[in-house]
Amino acid sequence: MDHYLIPRKIASGFASFLLVLAGVHATGILPAGRLAGSIPVFCPFELLTGIPCPGCGMTRAVLCLIAGNPSDALLYNPFSFFLIALVTASILPRRWLERVPTVIRAILPHAYFVILGLVITFWIFDRLLPALTT
Repeated sequence: MDHYLIPRKIASGFASFLLVLAGVHATGILPAGRLAGSIPVFCPFELLTGIPCPGCGMTRAVLCLIAGNPSDALLYNPFSFFLIALVTASILPRRWLERVPTVIRAILPHAYFVILGLVITFWIFDRLLPALTT
């Protein structure tokens, strides 16, 4: 797999941040569940248009996953699970990725487009159309 949707340096930084956050949560210093509900929402797209973007809720969803609340994460943004999987795949050593069967490597680019289509469809029906009708 020579391609990554997330550049390796960015994915590594994001994964490191998530590990630190998970460690802070595990020690009880700052529970991620409490942090998820208290983060101020700032989305430039929503600020300009009044419509939540496809990524809105992603930070709170990832914090819910760290806190062990996948059902809440699903409500905030169901594609947070895909983001975590994508970051994980982006930081795996190359020798592990070379062991992925050729059939799966051939399917992955198509799977990315299907998931992108699902994200856009979700955004249209869950966020765009309800915002336009109010």
